[in-house]
Amino acid sequence: MTLPELFGAAVRRDGANPFLTYYDDVTGERIELSAVTTANWVAKTANLLVDEYDLEAGETVAIGLPPHWLGVVWALSTWSAGATVTTGEGDLAITGPDFRVRGSRETIASALLPLGGRFREPVPEGIHDYGAEVYNHPDLFVPFDPPTASAAAYDEQTHADLIAAAEPITDRVLTTTSLVVPAGLGTLVGVISGGGSIVLCRNLDPAKLDRRISDEKVDRVLEGL
Repeated sequence: MTLPELFGAAVRRDGANPFLTYYDDVTGERIELSAVTTANWVAKTANLLVDEYDLEAGETVAIGLPPHWLGVVWALSTWSAGATVTTGEGDLAITGPDFRVRGSRETIASALLPLGGRFREPVPEGIHDYGAEVYNHPDLFVPFDPPTASAAAYDEQTHADLIAAAEPITDRVLTTTSLVVPAGLGTLVGVISGGGSIVLCRNLDPAKLDRRISDEKVDRVLEGL
């Protein structure tokens, strides 16, 4: 089984249920994504990657975002297209408004505004504005060259490796760790396979932790807080 197949099964099983709830305690942002809503974002982004930036199976994508729901979207979109998420320099890269990460072929940037909104000022030359382009793409993605279980998914780790290594998570868990870095990847894959859900907190205000656990009905707070 591949990661897109695993996520597709989760969408069919738990489509309307909360999958990822994101908070930023500096901006006050809260967004809740069901599995179906996440899948729509993944399809739009995968179509953008393939149709606009010619991403091909076997190429690499670097995700230079802070802990954010768009990181999950980009990882799932990369895998859907048959490409590999890399911790090094990617053929393509997604960066935040700091423009810190660049791809060797194409660089896309997100302003990290609510609902993936576009930049309010022009982006630097040679960088594409994700929020200005993604909405033009359809909610259905059909890969030309879908990945296999033995294909690389994250650096040298295959889809089968990541699925086998992740313990299924049935709980609603809270974390401040990016879900697309090595320390958080197991949480993402575990929740997809186990039917759990995630509360991802950026810039967490410790004074709000107990209330957030209660409000979001969190079963478990992951290590690192």
